[in-house]
Order: sequence, then structure tokens, then C-alpha cells
Amino acid sequence: MHKSYKSRVHVFMATLLFVLLLAVSAQAASFTAPKKLADYLYYVEFADYNFDLTTGENVKTGFACSAVRNGNFYGRNLDLDYSDVPEFVIKVAAKEGRYASIGMAAVLTLKSNEVDKLSEAEMLALPNMTFDGINENGVAMNSNVAPAVDMDFATLLSTNYGKPRIHSLAVVRYVLDHAKSAAHGVELLKNMDIYGGYGTWGLHWMISDSKETYIIECIDGELIARNDTDNIMTNFYVNYAPKTPYAKHVAQTGQTVAGKVYEGFPILTPHACGVERYAILKEHYEEGGKSAEGMAHLMERVKYTQSYEADTKPFWYTEFTEGSMTIAHTPADFKSVIQSQIDTYKMHDRNIQPNNFWQTWHTSVYDLANKTLRLNIQEDYSKHYDFKLD
Repeated sequence: MHKSYKSRVHVFMATLLFVLLLAVSAQAASFTAPKKLADYLYYVEFADYNFDLTTGENVKTGFACSAVRNGNFYGRNLDLDYSDVPEFVIKVAAKEGRYASIGMAAVLTLKSNEVDKLSEAEMLALPNMTFDGINENGVAMNSNVAPAVDMDFATLLSTNYGKPRIHSLAVVRYVLDHAKSAAHGVELLKNMDIYGGYGTWGLHWMISDSKETYIIECIDGELIARNDTDNIMTNFYVNYAPKTPYAKHVAQTGQTVAGKVYEGFPILTPHACGVERYAILKEHYEEGGKSAEGMAHLMERVKYTQSYEADTKPFWYTEFTEGSMTIAHTPADFKSVIQSQIDTYKMHDRNIQPNNFWQTWHTSVYDLANKTLRLNIQEDYSKHYDFKLD
């Protein structure tokens, strides 16, 4: 009887150990340990992750950003406040119903010394916060903010009532997982009900493959996608409805932005941001189509800290349209708010919250033909990191 009892105990313990080993093995198989590549940069591979359609509901922040596509090269700057938050290059493996992809993600509440403290649940949720990426079909996509206040915040509510709801932050991940082409990505989103944004800002997206580029926006409760733009996206609506009172006013008076007239631009809403960056990308557009290095240099032209340099020409007034300040104000009206930002910039303190200055967290250049990522981090253009989606 005693031997039998001991035998049963041994069998139970062996079974329990086996189950525990399976659990540990399953966790290990889901993602690799974050590998530090540089300050504020880590690399993680995911065999699987927990997709969440509601990603972003608790994220209350905003960012600027620039994106441009020329030929096989797709460039993107992520502009956010200067803070102690690391980013992750994430490679997500293919599985049934999901394409492989590589891109950039972050946990915006994370500190750089806390990466090793991330829970399994937090790690498995990380791919949901994908800011930009490319999948195995050569489909690249990113998200930028746009001023929802100029749309009476209606763009944050719904685009397709009755369809499956997806938060705007999850859109890039959803498309990378499922899109066969840029056009297919658009069709996927037309069958979803997109809602939410970053705080009071809405989102819009640029999506490309080797054949075409679309800019996708939520306008008056409807998803609109155009493939006849300049292939440039900063932080104003490209698809702004031309029959609105504001558009009619612009048509009559001309489009003046902080004392400068921009010809050949899309209609600009009052809180349009990134107008000067858009103009720079348009002026130097050709250099971005020559090589990955050329595209990286083009994106360096619009790195965000130039908005605090007095000798930047033209000065980037539209980065400071906030509250009652709009692009229609004269340059003199921006004086106090700009000086405040410049003073903060000079301190270079990552822990001033929530009114820190902004910088370019990363510059991604995706090669649509070769499915590669060329990455610069934290406005350091003296070196870059290369990744390939095999």
C-alpha cells in the first residue's frame, strides 16, 4: 500500500512537471526574449500573439509623423514626445490566416529600465501597438494623426455601423496580418467599423505595395481611400470634403498658412499639422525613390527637432496649432507657444511630462520589393539597423 501510494505520487509529480514544462515551452515558443540593440531599441520575434480589436482604448497620447512612398521605397518618421520609452522591432511569424510581417511597436507606458519586467500578457499584446510595418506580400502601412477637432470628433465614433468594431490603433496590425495587396487592405477596412484615435486626435493611414499607394481616412462616418495623391502623408486630411463651409472659404480667399501661401495643396483644415513637412517632402520627393539611403535622407530632412531651430526655413509654424491657435494665425501669434517649446527642448530632459518637446523616435525605410527594414533610431542618422522579412 505504501509503495503504491509513493508510486502514485511519483506519477502525479512527473505529470505535473510535464505540464509545467509544456507551459514554459508554449510561452517560450510564443515570443523570444527582447534583445537590446541600442538604447531605446529592442528586437523580439513572435510565433504568435493575442490580437485585440480594442487596442488603444486606454491610450491617451498623440504624435505627429511623416510618411512618403516613391517607387519601391516607403519612408516613415514616428514623432513623439522625448521620453524614456523603448521601442521594439517585432517580427511576427506566419500562421494559418495570418501573413508574416516585421515592423515597429511600443508600450507607451513602459520605461527603458522595465523591459525585463514586462509580463507575458503585455508581451503577447505588444504587436497590437504596431505603428508601421511590412508583410510578406510587400504590403507596407503606417498610421499618423489628424485633427479630429476639425471634424467635430465624428471621425472617432464609427465608419461602418453594424460591422465588426476595430479601434484605429489596431488597424495597421490587422492589415499586415491579412492583406494580399494595398487594394485588398482597403477592402478589408471597408468591412470593419473603425473607431477611436489617440486622445482627441483621429488617425489616418498610408498603405502601399509595389503597384500603388492609398491614403485612407475616416470622413463624416465613412472610410475614404485615394490612390491619386502625392504619396505623402503628414498630419492633415487629404480627403477633406470640398463642399464644407471651410473648403468654400479657402476656395474664395486662397490658402494662407501662418503668413505663407501654399499652392497645389489639399484643402487644409484649421488645425492642420505638418504642412511645412509635407512641402519639404514634396520638394525633395525624387531623392526618396533612388535607394533606401536616399529615402532615409529624405526623411531626415523632416526630423522633428528642426521645429525648434530658429534657422529652419520655412519655420514650422503648423506644428504649434493647438487650442484656439490655427494655421490662419499670423507668425507673430505663435511667438509665446514656440518659445515655450524651444525652452523645453533646450533642457533635453526625458522625464518632463506631459509637456515635453517632441522628436523623431524612429525613421523606418521599407523596401517593398525585398521586404526589408532600414531603421534609424532617436534621430541618430550616423548609423542604422537592417532587418529582413524572410
